[in-house]
Amino acid sequence: MSSPTILCIEDDALLLDFLLLKLGQVMPGPAVVVGARSGLAGLQLAREQKPDVVILELRLPDMSGFQVAAELASLRPAPRVLVLTSAAPDIVLSRVALSPIHGFLLKSSAHDTELALALKELLFGRTYFQPAVLTAIAHTRRQPDHFSKILSSRELELVPLFGFGWTHDKIARHAGLSPATVRTHHQNILAKLNLHGREELMRWAIKKGFTDFRYEPGEAGSGRLEEPPAEKDALLPRRPKIG
Repeated sequence: MSSPTILCIEDDALLLDFLLLKLGQVMPGPAVVVGARSGLAGLQLAREQKPDVVILELRLPDMSGFQVAAELASLRPAPRVLVLTSAAPDIVLSRVALSPIHGFLLKSSAHDTELALALKELLFGRTYFQPAVLTAIAHTRRQPDHFSKILSSRELELVPLFGFGWTHDKIARHAGLSPATVRTHHQNILAKLNLHGREELMRWAIKKGFTDFRYEPGEAGSGRLEEPPAEKDALLPRRPKIG
């Protein structure tokens, strides 16, 4: 196999520098390692460098890691995606199986040898999910009343918006629905989840990871925050081959 290219997308500057250095130590041979500190910068670098594997933090400042993974999957050739993130709430575990993600590690428990193993598996076209993550996913699948089984796809789309505290009229404009339809969905969601009122649903959506105020859509309904001002180190330059 020729020297692989590894792209790291991580918004914490110190952690990104450490990860880039660590990759040079755990890779068994020469590798090209590059990094970016935002989703947009990472996608730009992915188009330029055509990485074999992308190590991805899901909680980025400008866009969701799931959106980044979806756009990476549209590239040709598409890189393998290894999530390295700090937490895995219910909504993350539910979305992993439906997303173009090939590996999953938690920062709190992953170690050098496991990172090396995960990279090896992905580079050979296989998958690697940390055992604790697999156990958590299996647990959610065994729950007959899990939200992924009792809420419709439309209701799942609307839950984050209810979590933002939006009015029915605002949600209707954003989702292209009538206020009456939104009101009906709201009532159905409350009944299915055994919740009582708007505030309980807001707290539930935030706790379960549906609602992240960093990604609250603007009035135009863009689906994500406006792009933040570019940082001088948001896109790190290509690094020389290591090894």
